[in-house]
Amino acid sequence: MEIEVDNPPTKDSSKTPDKKKKVKKEELSVDRARLAQERALLAWVRTSTTLMTFGFALFKFLEAQLTQNHRPPLLGFITPRVIGLTLLLSGFFGLALSVYRHIQVMKLLDQYSSTRFFTPALLLAYLIMVLIALLVIGSLPHD
Repeated sequence: MEIEVDNPPTKDSSKTPDKKKKVKKEELSVDRARLAQERALLAWVRTSTTLMTFGFALFKFLEAQLTQNHRPPLLGFITPRVIGLTLLLSGFFGLALSVYRHIQVMKLLDQYSSTRFFTPALLLAYLIMVLIALLVIGSLPHD
């Protein structure tokens, strides 16, 4: 089934007759699915960055509490650093898995569409993953 869609107005719209572009219903379905996937990826980016930010905040809070009270952690192996890195890495891996799933679904949708889309959400996810990887590597104890 085809649907008629108005072309966007151009500068010389007075010179050209009003033409309607025919769009297949399947193409619209694929476009809607692409947009839904991009929204889902952005939701994962938001959730992952929130989890990572919470890890940083919790680390700083627990570290301040331990130094203020001059006491070691209740369980010696669960330090503020371990808690913070655990939350940070959980957010990172959640983001990495969502990027992997997004790429899989977009490749599947590419089979049903004649056009390929660039998703800025994917670029944002890659940027956040690189920055967090650099932060984690920089926070590891050295020497």
